[in-house]
Amino acid sequence: MFATPEAAQQAFYQAFENNNLESMMQVWESSDDILCIHPMAPALQGRDAVTHGWREIFTGGVDMRFTVEPMQRYEQTDLVVLIVNENIEVGSGKRVAPIVSTNIYRLGAQGWHMLTHHAGPAPSTEMDHANQALH
Repeated sequence: MFATPEAAQQAFYQAFENNNLESMMQVWESSDDILCIHPMAPALQGRDAVTHGWREIFTGGVDMRFTVEPMQRYEQTDLVVLIVNENIEVGSGKRVAPIVSTNIYRLGAQGWHMLTHHAGPAPSTEMDHANQALH
């Protein structure tokens, strides 16, 4: 369905912005290998759990807009990892703390699909300085 991991990722964020469960689940692999971890939330493993998690989010009807900035890309023949910064606006322009996401896509018979989405708060500037001091 998706010719590239980037096409799958674009569809992922578009479905997220549109609160569209059907479109969101088309991005994901149909297997029970899938894993989704939302910021500060428990891991959701398997198609049923991931679908339920997204349904819960979309039922809230929160209007979100994403600006996604690439950070790293790791690639193998049938697996691509895209690490991104998500800058999110909620409602009428309120910005929330930046999120770092690791999105893993796998190539199958039907094209590229999401295997894993793991999102968490981006380190604060203070944390960045502390980590730099350790190295």
